Amino acid sequence: MTDNSEATREGGAKSPTPSTWPTAQAAFKLITKHRTAADPTAYAVWYGYASKENAELNAAIDELLAQTGGISAVEMQQLHADYIQGDDQTEKVLEDISRAIHDKVAGARSLVTDIISSTDEYVSSIDKAKGLLPATGSPDEVKSAIDGIIEQSESSKASAQNIQLALQSKEDEITQLSSRVTQLRENLMRDTVTELINRQKFEALLAERSSEAMTNGYSLTVLVAKVTNIHELNESAGTDISEFIMKAFSGVAKKVVGSKGVCAKFSGPEFAIMLPRSAYADASKVANAIIGELDAFKVVKKPSEQVIGHIQCSMGGSSLRAGLSPEELIALAAAQIRQAGPARKSSVKFDLTHQSAA
Repeated sequence: MTDNSEATREGGAKSPTPSTWPTAQAAFKLITKHRTAADPTAYAVWYGYASKENAELNAAIDELLAQTGGISAVEMQQLHADYIQGDDQTEKVLEDISRAIHDKVAGARSLVTDIISSTDEYVSSIDKAKGLLPATGSPDEVKSAIDGIIEQSESSKASAQNIQLALQSKEDEITQLSSRVTQLRENLMRDTVTELINRQKFEALLAERSSEAMTNGYSLTVLVAKVTNIHELNESAGTDISEFIMKAFSGVAKKVVGSKGVCAKFSGPEFAIMLPRSAYADASKVANAIIGELDAFKVVKKPSEQVIGHIQCSMGGSSLRAGLSPEELIALAAAQIRQAGPARKSSVKFDLTHQSAA
């Protein structure tokens, strides 16, 4: 008998069954139309787009297509991570680790029960051993009784030591499992290509630092940067080098920002930088330093070493003020990029509205 169930495959996509085949066909057509790689990640994203079941995914794809007319490998991976891969795989891993920890704790509890039982048996054996002591008797009889008590004590001691070792082993295993949970949660907050923190983590840090800044009366500025010429560089290279571009930009940003702030990777070609204790003048220096580094960074074609161009970006900035949430602060910075419009070179623009009104 043929199984028509929708078995989940790698990448989060579903195997085409009679009911899903039209959607699968549409996904394949989209892969061909937009010249994206025919891999499980791209198929899962286009399948989700064709199914029209995730409005946010469709809106994100439509925006990318409207902006550039195509979707790079990095953008495809980001779409997959943001909208397809999602919580199911994560929750399964966390559930597996949680179950393992539960089992280890249950084992430790069992060992504690063994200790209590062993202690009870020891007390009982000592109590019985007291009965071996004769009220009156020869020295040999007393010695024999004491030897019996010592033998019971040594046996109980050995049992307790074995249980102690087993408990230590359980504790070590539980510590390792807990460490895995912590590491997994940390990894979930990082972009897999650039290893920068993601938007969720950035917004959480921004909320903390904004509160500190407002309480202590110092400035804080957010920069949002967008790499603007990924597709042009891909065309010049004759292949998709978007991952290289994202890594290169993140490396430049981290180098310039250093300990002065925090860099993050957002969706697609967007990045964000938080600069605590920095006003517009300070942030402008950072932004222009990044642009300067990018202008000096040559993207070359291997193995000919032919220079095919430079990474270009547009940046927008906004400064902390009362009443703004992290999301609003980021949105104001990003809006500066859109207001500046398309440009043939890197640029930076700040939101100065509240300053002019002050």
